[in-house]
Amino acid sequence: MLPTFAVAAIFIILTGDCSGKRADTAVPRRTAYPRVELYDSAYRQASDSLPVVLMVNDSATVDIASHGDEAIWIDVRYPRYGAVLRLTLSRLDKEALDRAITNRHERMALNAGGLRSTVTTLTAPAGLSSEIVETPGAMVTPLQIIATDSTALLLTGALEMPPASGDDDNDAERYMPVVKGVERDLMHMAKHLKLK
Repeated sequence: MLPTFAVAAIFIILTGDCSGKRADTAVPRRTAYPRVELYDSAYRQASDSLPVVLMVNDSATVDIASHGDEAIWIDVRYPRYGAVLRLTLSRLDKEALDRAITNRHERMALNAGGLRSTVTTLTAPAGLSSEIVETPGAMVTPLQIIATDSTALLLTGALEMPPASGDDDNDAERYMPVVKGVERDLMHMAKHLKLK
């Protein structure tokens, strides 16, 4: 007759894992994306011709065009990222400024598309206040900015990402490092924004 411990050992060996699950069952891994090397946090003034000090990443290129007497269009291009920060700088009277701010807030909400967003509010030492809206799930405009002196100046803009790859579920995750890098640049811009 077998001792009790031997019976117990045989029982454990024979029954083993009866769940039908194997420890080596294949589990799909998350998609890995090539790491984008972010630009350094070095900054320069976008242009001496602008009526404001507008700091941009030193590695970005800047295109400036006038649109009538009231607005200046500024494209800050990030070649490595394939992204463009599209800014509009406007000088308006107080009534037009208030309407433009309201309109821009509505546009920012529409761009966010009801997705979860984070709003960062900053005030530059020169007194200009800014709101930076990050919407990680927004494929077209994951970052937006509005800044004003509340009397005549309005700076608005949005980061435009490259066209979607077709794998829409993963594009937001793929571009997250770029969004964070440009958000860092927007924070620097907002903190140093001032009238000349």
